[in-house]
Amino acid sequence: MPPNREQWIADVLRAGLETHILSEPDILTHATPAVLIGSLPKDVVIRLLDTTLVTGTMSPEAVLQTATPEILSAHVPPMVIWDCLAAAAQRAGFAGDGTPEAPEAREFLRRALAQALTHAVTAPKDVVEDVSAQVLGHHFPDELKTKLLEASLAAGKMNPELIIQTLGVAEITRHAPTELVWACLARTGAPHGTAARAAVAAAVGTVEPKAEPLAPPPPGPEPAAAAVQAAPLPLPPPPPSTLPPPISSTAITTPMSPAQRAAMDLFEDDMVVEVDDGGGAEAARDKGDARKPTTKNTTRRA
Repeated sequence: MPPNREQWIADVLRAGLETHILSEPDILTHATPAVLIGSLPKDVVIRLLDTTLVTGTMSPEAVLQTATPEILSAHVPPMVIWDCLAAAAQRAGFAGDGTPEAPEAREFLRRALAQALTHAVTAPKDVVEDVSAQVLGHHFPDELKTKLLEASLAAGKMNPELIIQTLGVAEITRHAPTELVWACLARTGAPHGTAARAAVAAAVGTVEPKAEPLAPPPPGPEPAAAAVQAAPLPLPPPPPSTLPPPISSTAITTPMSPAQRAAMDLFEDDMVVEVDDGGGAEAARDKGDARKPTTKNTTRRA
């Protein structure tokens, strides 16, 4: 942690103890003995044990007399320190959740914000990001708004530095909602990660966005209609065939009766069979003789 940030965290811890926003047991609830032994230098641990042996008492107050806020901010993990401060802010009513505001709340915020600007861990633009023009217009008295307008007209400009210089930290922390001032401090001091996001969300009273529910599917057709839609359409009947009916194999393989055989013989006798003369017609054409080929007519058998 940079030296100026370490010093600022130490100042915030001390301001919390002196304004009773924070107590020694509150610190040791987060900075447990295991954390202290694992974080503090050995010479600090030895001095702590030696002091308690001399006095014969061991208490959170005795621990903080040796392990001062400066030592804690320099050696204890920042997330542990910030969790302690965030819990104290919750109890003091800085979260905007309806918790009654502690009497010393604004004095603690004044000291924490003033030290943040002094150590340059936060800038005027960071303060104005939360204490915006809307906040100034709704929460600050008319005399302060008049003073700010006069100063801006005289300077010919309006910027965060002019606002902080004209109004002052004391007036800002007196009139601005405490959850907004704490939100600025939370972004300044919270370490990166889940603790920082949770601290800022608690300070401004926000919650994590919820996922939008998925839209229900459109209603489907009734079961009977669905069955009709799912059933395939009937195919049209094939056109009538123009081919002759196939010859049954049984007609070929079935033997004929004697009467059918005799009728078939008579039918064959009536047929006229033309027989080629073995090339005679072609030979006659060669000789110029257009003689027709001979035919043979069979006689009907009795």
